[in-house]
Amino acid sequence: MTAIAILTHQLGFAPPGRDAVFQNLDTRFSIGRHALVGRNGSGKSLLARILAAEIMPTQGSVIRHAALSYLPQRWPAIAGSVAEMLGVHHKLNALHRIEAGSVDADDFRTLNDDWEVRERLRRWLAQAGLPNDISRPWESLSGGERVRLRLTAMFEHADHFLILDEPGNHLDRRGRLWLREHLDAHAGGYLLISHDRELLDAVDSIDELTPQGLRRYGGGYALYAAQRDTEAQAAERQLDQARREQKALDRRQQQDRERLAQRQQKAGRERANANLPTILLDRRKQRSEDTGARLHTAQRSQQERQHERTAQARTRVEQHRAQRFDLGELPSTHASLQLEGVVLPHGHAQPIDLHLAPGERLQLEGDNGSGKSSLLAAIRGRLPQRAGRIRRGERVLLIDQHYSLLHDDHSALDNLRALSPGHAPTRYREYLAGIGLRAERAELAAGLLSGGERVKLALLALDSALEPYDLLLLDEPDSHLDLDSRLLLEQALATYRGSLILVSHDAGLIAQTGITRQLRLHKPLAPVTPRG
Repeated sequence: MTAIAILTHQLGFAPPGRDAVFQNLDTRFSIGRHALVGRNGSGKSLLARILAAEIMPTQGSVIRHAALSYLPQRWPAIAGSVAEMLGVHHKLNALHRIEAGSVDADDFRTLNDDWEVRERLRRWLAQAGLPNDISRPWESLSGGERVRLRLTAMFEHADHFLILDEPGNHLDRRGRLWLREHLDAHAGGYLLISHDRELLDAVDSIDELTPQGLRRYGGGYALYAAQRDTEAQAAERQLDQARREQKALDRRQQQDRERLAQRQQKAGRERANANLPTILLDRRKQRSEDTGARLHTAQRSQQERQHERTAQARTRVEQHRAQRFDLGELPSTHASLQLEGVVLPHGHAQPIDLHLAPGERLQLEGDNGSGKSSLLAAIRGRLPQRAGRIRRGERVLLIDQHYSLLHDDHSALDNLRALSPGHAPTRYREYLAGIGLRAERAELAAGLLSGGERVKLALLALDSALEPYDLLLLDEPDSHLDLDSRLLLEQALATYRGSLILVSHDAGLIAQTGITRQLRLHKPLAPVTPRG
């Protein structure tokens, strides 16, 4: 029997004064390869923190049968060194003092016979592809370098069960291949929170977190997607059946009401013509009214039950129904992009020559720190190049992984007004309703929207523009998106007819976007900051 790493019982969490994010979760994770998926905002990262004992649940319990190592999706900013972030600086300092002649018992207790701590840290740096500098400031590392260094330290504990929250974020293509190889070789098992389909294809089971709880699917992403498609089709059939039953019920009840009305009219005429005592006539009238009241009560009960069945069927459909975002009606432009001898201030050191024809699609490739983001910023006009010339159209839209074109403290409605001016006031509401931001949700600050809602709002600026954009620049737009939102982004870009340059390490997005060319940038030999 496979050993159990984590067991939960009636697990739940509710922030103070708010509804529960999830509740009554009963599940177990064996020493194997597991993944956790769910829509943005479903509580995946929160569940990971509870499983890793970072925070306490407000309901239920977690039983841990294995040693755990946890990689959060976001880390607090620190001003210290790499050694401090990895939690080995106290031992390093103690070792340094002992080597300098200290005989203090506290130093020996701190070191705890870990005489290899310095060599181990240097080995981690080497395996992560970083210079041998144990005092290097943590903030000087790129996002990809930080992730790889943390993972390197975690993989050394072969017996630990790993809880990894979006470990592929910030990793370049080579880094993701490295991660896949190490996950395959890790004996202690893991729970992977990710929407990277290549990583998900390697797991033994996928748990999906929804408002209804956890649902486990056996196998990797391909099997999960097939099962979801089957469930979506079944949900659509159930909704169609519920709607047909609703119509049939409406017809039957209408017929019952008409028959009752006819009987009551006939009885009323008979009472009017009958020579009977008043008390008897009143009794017959009361019986007729009672019959009508019972029919009304019975019909209302039938309608309530049927409405509940229809609502449940509609909820199941909404959980599976793919969203759509069509950019195919945007008018094409004739503007092109020309780079002549462009030298970036950061990253790639060689001059860049590039011509992008109207409607052409280019992928920027390169390791972390090679300058991909810097090149997009230079094309957009946000970052001056060191040398060379850039010729482009006037209308360029940059959507990066942080959606910086949006003002986080402005509402979705105000953001759309600013990005796509010239529409009638009601038209902005119609656009936002089309992506699910209705009524008060349209007034919500953009910084409070989910990743999926933010990417839809950014794409809406492209779709609703009265003047077409000449060029679309996408800098890892799929970061932090759930599976549904990633599929939505792929579908939208597949219908887009304009020119675009894409930075992404997601093979699925690259394939679906219809890329026709690649341009590879190279990381300079000497470290350069900030990194692109």
